[in-house]
Amino acid sequence: MDKMPFINLVLQSFPESVLLLLFGTSLFKRQPDKFRLLVGAVISSLCSDLIRRLPFPYGVHSLIGVVVLTLIFKFLLGMNFYQGMVASLTTLATLGAIEILLLPLETFSLGLERFSDAWSRPSLRLLMAVPELAILALITYRIYRNNICGQEHHGD
Repeated sequence: MDKMPFINLVLQSFPESVLLLLFGTSLFKRQPDKFRLLVGAVISSLCSDLIRRLPFPYGVHSLIGVVVLTLIFKFLLGMNFYQGMVASLTTLATLGAIEILLLPLETFSLGLERFSDAWSRPSLRLLMAVPELAILALITYRIYRNNICGQEHHGD
């Protein structure tokens, strides 16, 4: 169970949600409507915060996150269910891989025993998120700029 401070919800979770939704839509060469993207990011951030507060075993929050993202991709960003599911799984797997690679380095660099030691310190928690979000933003930018993934989409 984790209660994210409001400052982290606004400065970490919301931007992360925007990037996750942009990354997912980039996989299918979709340019989301900005308003729908922002609404989806707000919904994703709030759901993520709510899920973290519940006493679920570790990992359950990720499964619920896949469902939430899939529904946002489908109902707000105009993907079909299959695309939404692929985008959700790929997005969360990519974020997870980035975190797995960076967290040990960040934890060591900041002199922490465990990365969870940063959870009670909003500024440290935010600092640790910056490199992850920067890498995700770079990957997303490269996919959009170079049209790396998928075929050109002309509607469903």
